[in-house]
Amino acid sequence: MLKRLSVLALGWWLAVPGYAAVMPAPDVSVNPIGRHLVLNLPQARLFLYQDGKLARIFPVAVGKMLTQTPTGSFDITGIYRAPSWHVPKSIQEEMRRNGKEVQTVVPPGPNNPLGPVFVRFGESSLGLGFHGTNAPSSVPGFRSHGCVRMRNNDALELAGTVSRGDAVTVAYQTIILSEDEAGQLWLTVYRNHYRQSDPSLPYLADTLLAWQRQHQVALFGQRVDDALKQRKGEPVCLSCKSGKAAVSGGLNPLPWLSKMTPSVPVPPPAPAASQPQNEREPASPLPSARAGQRPKAAARAG
Repeated sequence: MLKRLSVLALGWWLAVPGYAAVMPAPDVSVNPIGRHLVLNLPQARLFLYQDGKLARIFPVAVGKMLTQTPTGSFDITGIYRAPSWHVPKSIQEEMRRNGKEVQTVVPPGPNNPLGPVFVRFGESSLGLGFHGTNAPSSVPGFRSHGCVRMRNNDALELAGTVSRGDAVTVAYQTIILSEDEAGQLWLTVYRNHYRQSDPSLPYLADTLLAWQRQHQVALFGQRVDDALKQRKGEPVCLSCKSGKAAVSGGLNPLPWLSKMTPSVPVPPPAPAASQPQNEREPASPLPSARAGQRPKAAARAG
């Protein structure tokens, strides 16, 4: 059963109706005091924590394959309402190739891809931020040029909640282990849209075996295999006698990946790509990127 753990189906993230009430949270160490935003890219979901407790989950659209949203640890460095969008040269060239009118600046208004607000995270040179959109049907998904799109009401709610200095963690976890209030173990596997090597996979078999030994409960190996093959984003109970069991209460992340703390070098920032109008340079430390990735300045609205 556990010998067959391998990355198989790759592709598009699949939204699953009916599972919103039991959306599993990724295994990320969250600050016990203050606000902490956790974005898990394979889920296309933003988790807002207050004093260590989950307060809100937002659907988002993140970077597509060619313009991936980078992982790492950041801070909120600015909140800009009614921003103008300064179109990066690469997107101007994209407009030109597609036969569209080439724009250099899009003023505030209903046609602005940044929507009503831009919440920057990381240094301004990275061009990263949470923002609204003039294409609400694109949320959630993998469609942006690297920034994080939100529905306008959600973006305004976020902007009214967070402050400069609040922590932001961008993770890439395709495999999530959770426990419900009855103590049952659940596995949720998402599509590997960026086709990255999955660092969690080698630890999954050992984690499941350790859980079995600790709880003296046999897990259903075929369900593990099926979830890894199908990658539907549906919580699957590994310990329930019935494969159609319902979640008891909520799903709490099982700490397993957060125990891994690899040392990661910090690459230099790339040139700025997209800036809201009248922005002042925020003072913030350079964010650390995850191993095997470098921050992308091509984090653009769109």
